[in-house]
Amino acid sequence: MSVSSLQQALADKVEDAEEAEEDGRFEQAIILCNEVTRIDHKKSEAWKIRTRSFIEMGRLDLALENAREAARIFPSSISHRIMQARVHVLARRWDKGAAIYRAILREEPVHLNSIRELMDFETITPQDEIYQNLARAADDSGMKPYDRASTWFLRAQIHMVAGEDDMAFRLYDEGNRRMRDEVHENRRLEYSFSRLLPELDAAFQRRWSPMTAPDPCPLLVIAGLPRSGKTLLEKLLGSQSGLYAVGETSVLYNLFLDVDRSGGADGTLQALRALPGQPIRDHYADRLKYGPKKGAFRCIDTTPGSLEQLGLLGPLHPDVPIAFVRRNTRDLAASLYFKQFNKAHRYTYDLGTAARAIARTEHLARRWQATMPNPMAEVRYEDMVADPVGSARRILTQFGLTVEEEPLRHAAGDDGRALNLLPGRSLDGVGAIRPDLVGFSQRFARQLEPVLPAYEAELRELG
Repeated sequence: MSVSSLQQALADKVEDAEEAEEDGRFEQAIILCNEVTRIDHKKSEAWKIRTRSFIEMGRLDLALENAREAARIFPSSISHRIMQARVHVLARRWDKGAAIYRAILREEPVHLNSIRELMDFETITPQDEIYQNLARAADDSGMKPYDRASTWFLRAQIHMVAGEDDMAFRLYDEGNRRMRDEVHENRRLEYSFSRLLPELDAAFQRRWSPMTAPDPCPLLVIAGLPRSGKTLLEKLLGSQSGLYAVGETSVLYNLFLDVDRSGGADGTLQALRALPGQPIRDHYADRLKYGPKKGAFRCIDTTPGSLEQLGLLGPLHPDVPIAFVRRNTRDLAASLYFKQFNKAHRYTYDLGTAARAIARTEHLARRWQATMPNPMAEVRYEDMVADPVGSARRILTQFGLTVEEEPLRHAAGDDGRALNLLPGRSLDGVGAIRPDLVGFSQRFARQLEPVLPAYEAELRELG
């Protein structure tokens, strides 16, 4: 085989490993990466995929060993070093994680991921050199617009921790303005409904109800906006041996978005039923088959975008349980406004659009509860924080699932006191319950005045 052919074959194998990782086939991803690095140990991406796959399998020891070896092979790459730090944080070795982040920052003072992740568990003050470096970079034309906006969000977080709320909010305002104007160019900022929504009613569900019960689908959906408490509920339910938390896979979202919808709701459902196999069932069955939790019989998916198209799930898999998560309107709006998302969730960069998004998603939840045949439950974030075990037990019981008390209590026992959890920032990989995040928006009542009027006006508009 020629050198060029060999390199192409290795590139194809890395691509296959990446696909296996995305599909939750972590063991297969590792096998493919092993094959690549045995032939050419300089394929950096193979080392990254292998580290991430070990993390997903819960093998933090192997993930750390892999990341360390990769950092030795690629001494000029920050990626493998920061992956080491992440493994230490997941294992709650805060001092080791902090040492790596700070070493990176000595070399690259405005390495944003290192700053962002260090701030999860170390308090940075406005007098700190890290803050000063962020301030100097705020208008650096050499940075990408998203990264420049990050310097405003991070400094706002620092002032919030310091109790300097007015300054924090001014910086959040500017960071959000830059996201609207410079990153998203003020395009598609509102949370919008699917154009199929008027057709996805109870009559549609009855019309397309399966004549015979379809094969059981091994899925449980947790639906809601980001920052609403989905991850907390996922952590609690995922403590059960039969439930495997797979996070935000986007499988439902992408399937329902990519299918031909030109024929309206009926035509869309026909197109979905004409697809080979049962794509939803098959995907999650494979997740269970190849995932690390061998006794599990359902996957928990928390993709926020699934909520918009859920009406299409009913006729396909009416057995899939759906848990809707809600949160205090002002707390949720502030949490969204204080969070810098990547590409999605553009509605978060203005308090009015965030408030309307909350009203619209609550409208969707009510609509699906009134029209879909699936087992459904609703839980409030505040109730989960006050009584995590009782809240999770209620959901499990409502869905006819066995409650394993000991692992549930263990999952509920982490109050996250070692973490700097903030309204717009949390460490999902660790997961923690913090009562001080309930009602925190009272601190910002004056700055958040636009939220409730916009929310209530939207509720009136939606009827």
